Amino acid sequence: MRRSPPVSIRETTDWTNRIRYGATVIKRVPVGVLFCGVAFCWGMNSVAMRYAGRFGPPLTIAAVRAVVGTAILLLLARKSGADWPRGKQEWIGIGLIGLFMTGLSTACLFLAAKNIPAGLVSIFSNTMPLFTAMLAPVLLKERLTKRMLIGLLIGLGGTIIVGWRAIHGDIKPIGIVLGLAAGLFTAIGSVLYKKYPLLQLDRRMMVGCQLGVSAVVIGVLSIPGSSATFTFKPMFFVAFAYLAFIGLALSFVMYSELLSRASAMQSGSAAYLATVLGVLLGAVLLGERLSWLVLIGGVVTIAGVALVQFSQFRDR
Repeated sequence: MRRSPPVSIRETTDWTNRIRYGATVIKRVPVGVLFCGVAFCWGMNSVAMRYAGRFGPPLTIAAVRAVVGTAILLLLARKSGADWPRGKQEWIGIGLIGLFMTGLSTACLFLAAKNIPAGLVSIFSNTMPLFTAMLAPVLLKERLTKRMLIGLLIGLGGTIIVGWRAIHGDIKPIGIVLGLAAGLFTAIGSVLYKKYPLLQLDRRMMVGCQLGVSAVVIGVLSIPGSSATFTFKPMFFVAFAYLAFIGLALSFVMYSELLSRASAMQSGSAAYLATVLGVLLGAVLLGERLSWLVLIGGVVTIAGVALVQFSQFRDR
């Protein structure tokens, strides 16, 4: 079945029913809560990625977490009775979304971090909402209002202020190209999600298949650095567990639900808020420097995001 019927939590007497209940819960979550949840997961992702990267090659870690995320979601989806995608259009859509949104974008993000400072990685990768604003009116016929455009530009300005504090060290042109490519590929994936007829698919099945495609893409790209060694410590497993279970599997299930209920431009602006949250969480959990400039940038970013959402955002 494609959509599980509502199940009362009091009636869940076995594991299968509890999984089915979980599938219905996300459909009842307000759009605003989904938006903040995605932003928080993505913001925390940056902290977990930076920490996990101390113990092994980043691309290999990204590939392994994609495999784990795929296994988790497909297991849950099949356990609840969800069908595999049917038809050529669904498989093509999932393949392209996996290639761009979580495959090439993730690889470019990790590779960019090797060639430019973290602040620039944040700035360039968070051009995603602007790329979405360019693509959505053409490919999805979404209306880009003046208020939304101003909000997107304000949000980008805020992330530039936030990310600027971390700009130090060598800057290689290839890193700039890769950072921009990460934002572009994520935007393409978001637009493709809205373009292909995937709304009837079980969210866990769809994202699980999507992550399976990205696992192959990142795995192939990680081969050149596969000889690098890992240092296994307890906190590495904590960071990796977050990256696989919450930062990847849960966040993209929520993002797919968000995309199904809000415009691509509004959904994509979660990336701006994620940058601010990532910096704040880094300060709290990793002891990274936090300045008044960062706080000002955060306020500017949130103002831009609010302007984008206020233009059309509402629960549906």
